[in-house]
Amino acid sequence: MKKFIPPLLWIIGFQAISGLIGFATAANMGWYRTLEKAPLNPPDLAFPIVWTTLYVLLALAGWLVWTKRNDDGFALAFRLYWVQMLLNWGWSFVFFAAHLVVIGFFWIVALDLAMIAFIIVAWNKSRIAALLVLPTVIWGSFAAYLNVMIWILN
Repeated sequence: MKKFIPPLLWIIGFQAISGLIGFATAANMGWYRTLEKAPLNPPDLAFPIVWTTLYVLLALAGWLVWTKRNDDGFALAFRLYWVQMLLNWGWSFVFFAAHLVVIGFFWIVALDLAMIAFIIVAWNKSRIAALLVLPTVIWGSFAAYLNVMIWILN
């Protein structure tokens, strides 16, 4: 039973960070609702469901990376994991709080590249951690499409 406590704490921590980011940027949702959206833009309800799920996966990947952080050759994967997480958490402030749509697009591209770099580096060290990040890369690619369409349409 004790072995489930560390990953559970990671999940709780990531959900708390997600909630704080949502709270900090909630005042700007009125602005977002006024924007023209992409034809494939999902309903608003989809975003918290998707992000809650993705943050569980990212938390588990983070926990796995953390457990191997001192293993030979794993330091780069550990650093890349945190680079992609900081980019992930920062995008909401760039896009929603600062209304920097164009920078938001390039921010997501950088985030996607950081996640891909993490997956490549982590693949032979912790394939599970690498695979846990893959759904966020897929969603991040879709988010880049949504972001660029807002840029084009507005």
